[in-house]
Amino acid sequence: MAFDCAIIGAGPAGMNAAIALAKSGIQVVVLDRAERAGGQIFRKAGNSPLPQSGLLGPDYTDGATLIEVFEKCGATHMAGADVWHLGEDGTVLYSAEGETRQLQAREVLICPGAMERPMPISGWTLPGVMTAGAAQVMLKSDAIVAQGAVFAGSGPLLYLIVAQYLRLGVKVAAMVDTTPRANYTAALAHGSGALRSWPILRKGLSLMREISASGVPVYKYATDLKILGEDRATGLAFNVGGREKQVSADTVFLHHGVIPNSNMTRALQLVHEWNAAQQCWQVKTNRWGQSTVPHVSVAGDGAGIIGADGAQSAGRLAASNILARLGKLSEAERDKEARQDHAALRKLAPFRRFIDRLYRPMEALQFPREPDTLVCRCEDQSLQDLRNGFEKGARDPNALKSLTRCGMGPCQGRQCGPMVSALLAKWRDEPESQVGYFRLRSPQRLLNLEEFSRFQRVQASNMDSEEAIE
Repeated sequence: MAFDCAIIGAGPAGMNAAIALAKSGIQVVVLDRAERAGGQIFRKAGNSPLPQSGLLGPDYTDGATLIEVFEKCGATHMAGADVWHLGEDGTVLYSAEGETRQLQAREVLICPGAMERPMPISGWTLPGVMTAGAAQVMLKSDAIVAQGAVFAGSGPLLYLIVAQYLRLGVKVAAMVDTTPRANYTAALAHGSGALRSWPILRKGLSLMREISASGVPVYKYATDLKILGEDRATGLAFNVGGREKQVSADTVFLHHGVIPNSNMTRALQLVHEWNAAQQCWQVKTNRWGQSTVPHVSVAGDGAGIIGADGAQSAGRLAASNILARLGKLSEAERDKEARQDHAALRKLAPFRRFIDRLYRPMEALQFPREPDTLVCRCEDQSLQDLRNGFEKGARDPNALKSLTRCGMGPCQGRQCGPMVSALLAKWRDEPESQVGYFRLRSPQRLLNLEEFSRFQRVQASNMDSEEAIE
């Protein structure tokens, strides 16, 4: 028996969609690789290992209420389920408890969330260098912090994690902000729109004031970043106002904004389009999150960066449309039910334009500069290796992949894919929208034969939140 809807991902979008769908009485299954719902933004909000999780802020702790509602909504939640294949016929293959499992769904909603944009500065692959997102994962999952770390890059997440560190009494060596001065000027054109979302803007300004008042050195308009150290990171060198600075640290956290995690949607061969404002590819959807394959929808940051609040609205909108497709709502009922969420997304849009312009990625941080800097960690391919492949005639991402193996490793191009497209656009002197992206296929994770041989089919069940396994 097929499920009416399978939701991939239990973050803000996936949980809100599941709550709305389960309320109608249809068979909903939510698959998520984590042991408990929440996604990245609400990771372990309901069972935080931190003794004072409230210090992370109300945007985090409010997630505990959402998780509780989700866990009681009646949707079947398959935790620890790592989805690695979606078929055009609604087939879902995933790994759980050391075996391969399969289920069928009439509708599929993909909520993969975002991933951090690569920041390939010199030394970025040295031990001790991680992303700001990794700092948050360690903090929320296991209450692990890095004392005396340097945080460098640009974007709201950078300020948030530094402020959270400071509230917990963790020493921060320095914050190095690479946002160009020109970005602030350019963003003023969208300032009036940002002011209409004053509560959100006030949160960001409050974080900046909080960090400034802490006494942590904050270096603004930094350029020419380079990780110090030979065998592991020992600090960060950079330029501010024409002067070179160095900060010693065993850990350096980098952040250059976020982009949609599109590997799953690309493996399903959904149509993607170039988002010039956010400088990234995103899956093509309509206002309901419905993709170019009618029974497949995408919601949340995985369909375009909109933030946690926007993701919750997007999840509910996708659910309303799915209910209409399943015959549970008329189109008129769907439209009436969705009016408030559509209005919420329209209200957020001007602020999003302000943020996108303020934190537009710097070209100098999108490309590695030194010929020996690694682009593809999995296959050990450097900038020079890729340039050599280009000179031999590999003019598009897939040709370069075939010639150099860049993008063929375990991460399947998640780290190198954005850089490969950007580099080819630069070398070809053409827009990235014309260069394209890697062609991806399933499986989307490494599988061993033992796991693949242990195969089970999962059926929809009328029992409360129970799996029926053949």
